[in-house]
Amino acid sequence: MARRPAGVSSKVRRARGTRHPWDAANGTVVDLPVVIDIVETGLDDGEIVWKVEAVVDLVDGQPSLMSMHLDSTRPMNPTQLQVQFRWATPVEIVTIAIPALLAADIDPFAYFYPVDGYPEAADVQRSVPTRLTDEFLTEIAARYLQLGRGYARAIAEQRKVSPRTVVSWIEKARERGILSATTPGAVGGTITRRR
Repeated sequence: MARRPAGVSSKVRRARGTRHPWDAANGTVVDLPVVIDIVETGLDDGEIVWKVEAVVDLVDGQPSLMSMHLDSTRPMNPTQLQVQFRWATPVEIVTIAIPALLAADIDPFAYFYPVDGYPEAADVQRSVPTRLTDEFLTEIAARYLQLGRGYARAIAEQRKVSPRTVVSWIEKARERGILSATTPGAVGGTITRRR
């Protein structure tokens, strides 16, 4: 498993238990239960400072918040928690963000979710295409080649997605033969197919 980035990040993973498929309004199927986390890792050591984990499962045909767990290695500030934490966020990630990612052919388990700005932040559809078309991947590959190292953060800020999502787009461009291969860990290549 890849190490979490320093600072606050949010991911989704499969939870243990019987699988319950939920049919989202956009025609995608979300496999529940899932765990949605928000984690802060130390800038120097990468150790977890605090972590929230919420389990969302299907109840009476609807994704529902089933449990919430919060751990911290330092004292928690109840006033700050009350102001900043939204109980509805995990369900919004399941009902809004994950279906949009699936429709865009983005792995929702490899995606880093926004950590604030909900409920608007759950609408990832504004920042990703409905499908990862060759045209879109060619555009991203061209920008990647233009930027070089540090491309993921720059493109992520422009597109309002996580840097990991940008890396997955570059990987997909290479898989489709839009961007030529390089040695592992190297940045570069050439666009092999034009729009």
